[in-house]
Amino acid sequence: MNILVIPTTDWTKHPVPNRLNFIFDTLAEEHNVYVLHFNLKKFSDNDVRYTKCKLIDANMIDADDPSLYYLFNVPKHILKIRNAVREKNIDLIVSANILPSFLANFTRVPLVFDYLDHLEESAAIYYPDSLFGKLVKMSVRQIVRYNIRNANYVITVTDEFKRLLQGMGANNIAVIPNGVDTNILKPMPKEKAKKMLGLDGKVIGYVGSLEHWVDLETVVEALPYLDVKLMVIGPGLFTDYGDMIKNLAERLGVSDKISFIGAIPYNQLSTYISAMDVGLNPLKKMKKNEITVGGKVFNYLSCGVPVLSSRMISLVNLLGEDLFYYDEKESFIKEAEHILNLQHDERKYRSIAEKFDWRNIAKTYETILRQVV
Repeated sequence: MNILVIPTTDWTKHPVPNRLNFIFDTLAEEHNVYVLHFNLKKFSDNDVRYTKCKLIDANMIDADDPSLYYLFNVPKHILKIRNAVREKNIDLIVSANILPSFLANFTRVPLVFDYLDHLEESAAIYYPDSLFGKLVKMSVRQIVRYNIRNANYVITVTDEFKRLLQGMGANNIAVIPNGVDTNILKPMPKEKAKKMLGLDGKVIGYVGSLEHWVDLETVVEALPYLDVKLMVIGPGLFTDYGDMIKNLAERLGVSDKISFIGAIPYNQLSTYISAMDVGLNPLKKMKKNEITVGGKVFNYLSCGVPVLSSRMISLVNLLGEDLFYYDEKESFIKEAEHILNLQHDERKYRSIAEKFDWRNIAKTYETILRQVV
C-alpha cells in the first residue's frame, strides 16, 4: 500500500514519539509510508529521530503557537496533500490531526482518522482559563465532528472512546490500544539502575509531557508525607506547567526531594524507569483522561515496574487489578506506602506489557487499513 500519514505533531523532533511513529515505522518495512512533516519551531533544536517513513516537508510559515501554525500553513498543507496523493499514487490517508485532516477530506482518497485523544480538550488545554482557549475548543469540536463523520474508518484506543465517537456520529470504528516497544524498554537490576543515575532510597517516577492535563500537583503535595524521591522525566511542550510544579515544590519545601530530568530519548528510558520503585500515571479528572489509556503505563510495565495511577474508568476496565489506583492526596499516600512495602513480580508486569507490543498492534492496524483500501 501507498499510505500518507498526517500526524499530530513534528514527526522526528517532538521529544515524545506517539503511537503513529511506532505503528508506521513498523508498517514502512512492507509498505510505502509518506508522512506530512510539520517542522514545528518549538522543537527545531531537538535531535532528529530516525524514521523508516518518507517525509514530505509541509512548512511555509513558522509560528510558536501550535494553533496559529496550522492556520497559517493551510495553503501549503492543501498543496502538499494534493500533490502527494497524485504523485505518490496514495491508496489511503491516515490522519490524527485536526485542520489538516479536514483538508484531506477533499482528496477523494479513503481516509482513516486515528482519534487517539479527545482533541477539543487537548487543543484547548494549551490556553488554560482563557477566552482563546474556549474559542479553540469550540472550533476544534466542530472540525473534529466533521472529520469523524466523513472518515471511511475511525480508529481509537478504548471502548469508552468508541462510545463517545458513536455519539458524535462516527460509523466504522475499531479499537486498537496504545502500546510499547518491549524490545527497547526492558528491565534492568534496580540497584544497578539507581547507582548509574546517582539515586538511593525509594524512588517514585513520572515519564511524560509536562502539561496541564497531568496532575503532578497531588504528587508533590504528598511528598512531605512520604520517605521517597520523585524523578520527573519529560519536557514541557507549549505551557508553563513544569515551572508551576517547580514553584509548588519550593513553596512546600520539597524541592530537594525532586529531580527534574527533562526529555530522555525513548531508547534510553529503560535505565530511568528501572530505577523507579513505582511508576506514576497522575492525571486530572477530565474527559480526555477518563476515556483513554496512554502509553506511559505500558512503558513502566515493560520495565517490570508497578504502576500507581489516578483512577480512570478506561484504565480500570482495560488493566483492572494489575495496576494500583488513587483518588486524592490521602489515597495517593496510602497506596504509595502500600506498594513500596510489597514484593513485586517483575515478570508479571513485563508479561502484561508484551501483550501490547507495538509490532502486534501494527499488524492489527494493517488489517484495518487493508479493509479500507
